[in-house]
Amino acid sequence: MWRNSASRSSKLIWNGYALSPSSLSTLRSSRSVPNSVFPLSSVPAVASPSHSPSDPSKLGFLPGRSDGIRALSSVPSPAAVDIPSLTYGVQLARHYGQCFWELSKARLSMLVVATSGTGYVLGSGSAVDFAGLCWTCAGTMMVAASANSLNQVFEIKNDALMKRTRNRPLPSGRMSVPQAVAFASSVGLAGTAMLACKTNMMAAGLAASNLVLYAFVYTPLKQIHPVNTWVGAVVGAIPPLLGWAAASGGQISLNSMILPAALYFWQIPHFMALAYMCRHDYAAGG
Repeated sequence: MWRNSASRSSKLIWNGYALSPSSLSTLRSSRSVPNSVFPLSSVPAVASPSHSPSDPSKLGFLPGRSDGIRALSSVPSPAAVDIPSLTYGVQLARHYGQCFWELSKARLSMLVVATSGTGYVLGSGSAVDFAGLCWTCAGTMMVAASANSLNQVFEIKNDALMKRTRNRPLPSGRMSVPQAVAFASSVGLAGTAMLACKTNMMAAGLAASNLVLYAFVYTPLKQIHPVNTWVGAVVGAIPPLLGWAAASGGQISLNSMILPAALYFWQIPHFMALAYMCRHDYAAGG
């Protein structure tokens, strides 16, 4: 058996180490060592002097053996990838990505961005600054996400009582309140700062005012008085005015009020219809 192995060994190269016939003479002496002590899967390769790497540690070998044998190191290579940790990291990113998507009501925020972008185009006249349009839409998206997140922070108990909202990230326990507050604060400040730096202070002021109006006025009023519907309609009418202000350098005119007015009066029957459809859920949630 060893003779056949020796005849094939000169043709074998393992990880850059040439296995010469003389190398197997050293391996032959290890037959007396029990397999439990020196298993075949960890049989060391004997490096030919002409093929010895300059840095054996890169291949996971232990240097310093006087007999020329380089045994496999038990220390994992730095380049090795920890698959369980990588999988856990991907799952964690997907979990919080989904939570933040739901917390910010991303689809509703996109509709707000659409009205803001429309206002920007209408306020630009004949030439549209597409870079400015992108900055305006990005800032609006961030501020809208912040307002929607704060809304859910304030309504955890009520959301937990309603079938339509009980599976949201906060009432379902998929994320904590401090995490939601940190997210809402960071994106709200970042969006307002972006609008102030890339457009003008009028647009930034309208965005910040809308955030405060929605999260700190409209949301509490929902439990107190029906006037919240009229306040909520104002919140929905501001984004196109924001876009117009961003495009026109902060100039507000009668023309800039047409689209906001249309949205304001459209939202009243929209809210009424939604309230009627969800009346049983709203009654359960107080």
